[in-house]
Amino acid sequence: MKNKIKKTQSKLGLAINFFVQLVIAGLIILPTFYGIHYAYNQPEASLYFGVEKIEYQGLIYLNQEKLDSLVLGSLSKNILRVDLDQLRSLVETESWVQEAKVRRKLPNRIIISITERQPVAVAAIDNELYVVDTEGVVLAPYGPHYHSINHPIIKGLRNVARENSQEDNLQRMQMYLRVLADLKDSSENYNQSISEIDVENPERVAVIPNGDPIYIYLGNNNFLTRYKTFLSQKDLYDRLKVQYGLIESVDVTYDNKIIFHTPQEQGKGVIAHPRDTQS
Repeated sequence: MKNKIKKTQSKLGLAINFFVQLVIAGLIILPTFYGIHYAYNQPEASLYFGVEKIEYQGLIYLNQEKLDSLVLGSLSKNILRVDLDQLRSLVETESWVQEAKVRRKLPNRIIISITERQPVAVAAIDNELYVVDTEGVVLAPYGPHYHSINHPIIKGLRNVARENSQEDNLQRMQMYLRVLADLKDSSENYNQSISEIDVENPERVAVIPNGDPIYIYLGNNNFLTRYKTFLSQKDLYDRLKVQYGLIESVDVTYDNKIIFHTPQEQGKGVIAHPRDTQS
């Protein structure tokens, strides 16, 4: 009988202890939830959690005022109600932004860390010059700030307003970078002798030498070998220019011949064979 009483008292003690802990937890949790609810929903909360400052990290080319005009119009006054994912997505719509990370710093600051796209080339699009990154993303109109870009102009990128332009531009930019890498061999950088690279048709890439607006078609591979083949025939090219007055284009896409297209030949051209390239 005594054992039963002890067991009952023990269970009662446990129940009372659990109840006390539950009450204590409730006294802690309920005010917390109320505080969060108040901070989110009461107008007075903006006095304590109002967004007072936006800090940007990683800006080099991107203008802070431009970002402010993009962000501030859609930002909640209460920092706790700011949707960080939505704000990140909004910032990443800016062409210069490759990646953005957004976080709160209570009580009143938003910090936005930005990884910018890097301008690597100048593109001629619709008779205007723009700087673009390695993915062919148009960043800004070309100007004095970008004179350090020392690569041939890329032709053939599409206006961003056109359908599927970004997919096409990515493919064409990748081809352009392949040409740059191939024409810069261990002994000489042949890119310095080229003013433009046309990748409008990635299967039929053309380069245009400095000071001579002639299209030299290199195909889609072996760019260095094919360009050297043209250089080996430079004397013949110069003689044909004197003879015909104009060479419209040079086709070096074949392994066994070079075709110099002249107006008089109407597309048939003058053909030089590999043995001629060794002379």
